[in-house]
Amino acid sequence: MLDHALTPQQLQVVSALSEGANMTDAAAQAGVHRNTIANWRRNYLPFGEALAHAQYDKAMLFREKAEDLVDLAFAAIEAIITDPKATPATRLKAAMFIVEMTSTPPAPKKQVMLDVVPVQPPAVEPATEMHNEVHKVAQSELPAPVQTIRREHPKVGRNEICPCGSGLKFKRCCLNKPQPTVAAQAA
Repeated sequence: MLDHALTPQQLQVVSALSEGANMTDAAAQAGVHRNTIANWRRNYLPFGEALAHAQYDKAMLFREKAEDLVDLAFAAIEAIITDPKATPATRLKAAMFIVEMTSTPPAPKKQVMLDVVPVQPPAVEPATEMHNEVHKVAQSELPAPVQTIRREHPKVGRNEICPCGSGLKFKRCCLNKPQPTVAAQAA
């Protein structure tokens, strides 16, 4: 396996992932967090290429092993097909699997293509008098002061005796009744 200028931890992760370990197990083996591996896969091109090559090599190894067993598989299929006790579904599934494995070409190596776009720094406009005046005006306006609302009488609690004189608790008497407005009280 090529090292692709990877660190020992990255090489260990590539090896573990290509052998079938999940990301959490590969991270534990390399002594890194699994989010670190996710970042390497997304953002570090040499790591992504190394992982793609390792996975491709593993797939090719499995394909070679399967090709070595093709003759035995066809013999087994022949035995299943000639066996009167085998169900048609079993015969068909076995035949389809072997034919598909041997007739499908391997997937090409994954090529990672990057579109590199040069980053242009934002244009800085020269300071003008109008710009400065607008800025000064925007900064000089202060918000209106907040007016505090004061009650003429203390607030009546829900469980206190109602001020109307009924003798009931406020929540059972006048809490949900409309309160007279200031204009109606003054009249």
